[in-house]
Amino acid sequence: MQVLKVVLLLAAVVSVPALSFFLIRLTLKLGRSVDHLNRTLDDARPQVNMLLADLNHTMDELNGELVKFSSMTSEVQEMLSLAESGMRSVESAMRSPLARLGGMLAGFAGTSLLFRAASRRLRSR
Repeated sequence: MQVLKVVLLLAAVVSVPALSFFLIRLTLKLGRSVDHLNRTLDDARPQVNMLLADLNHTMDELNGELVKFSSMTSEVQEMLSLAESGMRSVESAMRSPLARLGGMLAGFAGTSLLFRAASRRLRSR
C-alpha cells in the first residue's frame, strides 16, 4: 500500500506541472488568436463602415423609388376607378329603353342605306 501511495504521489508531482504547462501554452495560443482576430477586425472596420454607408445610401434611394412607384400606382388606381365608373354609366345608358330604341333605329337606318346603295348599283348595270 505504501508503494501505491508513493507511485500516486510521484504521478501527481509529475502530472500537475505538465498539465499546468499545457494549460499555460493553450491560454497563450488562445490570447494570440484573439489578438490576431482583433487586428483583422480593426483592418476591416473602415471597409465595413464604408460598405454600410453605401448600403444606407442605396436603401434611401430605393425607398425614394418605392415612394414614387406607390404614388404612380395610386394614380393608376384612381384612373381605373374613374374609367370603371364611366363604363358603368355607359352601360346603364345602353340598357335604357331609349338607347335600345335608338340602336334599333340606327340599325334600321344603316340597313336601309345599304339596301338603297345596292339597289342603285343593280339599276345602273
